[in-house]
Amino acid sequence: MDKRTFDGPRWTVAFGDYEGLEGYAVDELYKVVQRSLPYILTAAPVSGDAPESAGYNVLLAGTPASNPRIAALVREGRIVLGSRPGSFAIKVFSGPATPARTTAVLAGVDPAGVLYAVRDFEHFYADPSLYRGDYYYGSYRCFTDAMPDWSHAGSPAISDRGLWTWGHVIYDYRRYLDAMSRWKMNIATIWNDFAPINGRAVVAHAHARGIKVVWGYSWSWGEEVDPSSAADREKWSQRVIRQYEEQFAGLGGDGIYFQTFTEHANAKIGNVSTAALAVDWVNHIARKLLDRHPKLWIQFGLHATSVKTELDAFRRIDPRLCIVWEDAGSFPYHYNPALVDKGAEAADFTARACALRGRDEDFGMVVKGLSILDWPRFEHQKGAFILGETDQRFMRRRAEEKAVLWRYVQANWIRNLDVLLASLKKAKESSAKRTTVTGLVEDGLWEERAWLPAALLGEAMWEPDQDPGELVRKVSLAQDVSFA
Repeated sequence: MDKRTFDGPRWTVAFGDYEGLEGYAVDELYKVVQRSLPYILTAAPVSGDAPESAGYNVLLAGTPASNPRIAALVREGRIVLGSRPGSFAIKVFSGPATPARTTAVLAGVDPAGVLYAVRDFEHFYADPSLYRGDYYYGSYRCFTDAMPDWSHAGSPAISDRGLWTWGHVIYDYRRYLDAMSRWKMNIATIWNDFAPINGRAVVAHAHARGIKVVWGYSWSWGEEVDPSSAADREKWSQRVIRQYEEQFAGLGGDGIYFQTFTEHANAKIGNVSTAALAVDWVNHIARKLLDRHPKLWIQFGLHATSVKTELDAFRRIDPRLCIVWEDAGSFPYHYNPALVDKGAEAADFTARACALRGRDEDFGMVVKGLSILDWPRFEHQKGAFILGETDQRFMRRRAEEKAVLWRYVQANWIRNLDVLLASLKKAKESSAKRTTVTGLVEDGLWEERAWLPAALLGEAMWEPDQDPGELVRKVSLAQDVSFA
């Protein structure tokens, strides 16, 4: 089709704010639409009645605060937005006054909601994979053929949704974070032995995509320590504070994450319970750190292997800390997605952990069964490093190597997705005041290929009350998903 001879109704974008996250959302919407058009798409900030869009099909993007036409639709009750941060509504319709013209509204309660509206509009409405008409022989051309009416709204079930990884196996931090954004994720936990030299740039890019960065480092994880020793506890208190203040405090992150000495199968260390020792150790160090930095968000990554039988001990954890549960039994807590308990062991644990501290709880969990470090070849970092700057040819080769692992993960995620959803539903239904769920996706070349299981995780964290078969179907149709 020649641009000079196209004579159908053309599209234009009428946006609200073109700064910050909302501006990024407009850019992403423009890409989605332009790839399907045989002409140059026009775009302009909306103004009142927007006479400049007369005669055009119109894409309205923004919030009620930034886009007056969206504000009017909300006042009229034609667009209904949820109240939770990140909520959005999409409506595609032909107006009775101009039935030959179509309006597509992508409205967010805030800039993040606008971005999430763009993501769902692309994945579940505008993708060329979503055939309409004759399945075998028809070729639906979105934005050129007639657009069917569509209404869709969303509100996040889990407030903080994202990925967990060691920093040195993020090979391209920009693409890693961009891929997270494409599946409505908003938090990245990045663990390092030493803070990356370019940590501020990483945080800036994440924030530009609506993603928080939580920096992770050890509070005795992986090192020789005597948790019953007052001298060791004080030594580690000073080390933790020094490492935060000298390495991480200046990077502009949104919090810190730590692990301690519970990743083993022993319920006791010496004659004292591991759980009791961990509580005393964590409270002592955290209180000293919070005395100096009272607004710091701290996540306690708790390997449950040694403490599962003594959960009540963790009622004593400082209420300012968020406990993030790991290794709590079968999938989705287990590294192997084939090791499941269809008797709901994981969901039952999640429900108990969510209720541990009631409405004072900041609950978190790490979903495993995805990609992990190559532990046989692992080496601790020797010093500061540059995160996520890697030769593209290396990344392509490594993605091919990782496809074998992802094929195994993919098959078992499709089979056992119901088990993950059951745990996430418990988190959604809990009384916790804030919930964080991250998936362990490290050294899997997520930035090179958006593998199906990780995309499924993104949608499951957003809304776990979905039929697993339907969830697989709709995510599999998205063009930017990769299959192993």
